[in-house]
Amino acid sequence: MKPSGRDLVQRALGFACFCLYFAYVLVPILLLLAGSFGERWFSTLLPEGFTLKWYWDLFTNPMYTKAIGRSLLVAGLTALINAAVAIPAVYAVHTLNLRWLRNLYDSVILLPIAVPPIVMGLGLIQSFNWPGFSLVGTWQLLLGAHVVYTLPFTLRPLLANLEMIQWNVLEEAGLSLGAGMPFLFRRVLVPNLMPGILSGALMTFAMSLGEFQLAVMLTSSNSQTYPVVLYQAFYVSTGFACSATMVLIVTSLFTLMGVLFLGRLFGMGKAQILFGGGS
Repeated sequence: MKPSGRDLVQRALGFACFCLYFAYVLVPILLLLAGSFGERWFSTLLPEGFTLKWYWDLFTNPMYTKAIGRSLLVAGLTALINAAVAIPAVYAVHTLNLRWLRNLYDSVILLPIAVPPIVMGLGLIQSFNWPGFSLVGTWQLLLGAHVVYTLPFTLRPLLANLEMIQWNVLEEAGLSLGAGMPFLFRRVLVPNLMPGILSGALMTFAMSLGEFQLAVMLTSSNSQTYPVVLYQAFYVSTGFACSATMVLIVTSLFTLMGVLFLGRLFGMGKAQILFGGGS
């Protein structure tokens, strides 16, 4: 049976959308990759020559290596703190089933949309810049800002995960068999929430690693994260900036691969890891 004209139009539109997506997302990445190995890139479509000096300069420059380590530290601590806060929070929202508590939860979820990063950054500068004591310019203040800004992206998959595993039934069964709450939390709740925990950790780690607006406002020259020094690298040279950008892209990809690998160890599929859900 030959495809109809409508089917051909739909396939053509689908192929056109794929080409546009490829051009919009993948082509810039491929150009950055080529630029990171090019000797010169000025007024040409593709870079000229081949060199590894940009990567050598990047990994031998203490300012950039320290910035990479600082970004990884802040992103990792952000994911850990979010998990430590979100697990008891979603447990309370789900178990107590109080209307005001659910409204508070919904308000926190909307926080990144309602409060732009630049507004949050200005508020933190005013709140933690006192005479004789100031946290402005420290990575600790940036860590607190990242926790607040990314917390909703840990809360959402965790609550969806908790609702799907029917925790009330599991809790009642465990208590009826004589299990205490510490045992239920450690051996039942946390393992069943692993899809949501990994999903939230993936999103918050990636967001914190690449976040720029809060970082550029709250850090100083001694506490800058990698996105800030990456922005400055564009004023050094094109090849150096491309190599610095590729390091951030590769780090993000390895983060995703690591989370997916951990998910496989827990017997979860990709959809469960990325979007949460019960097992």
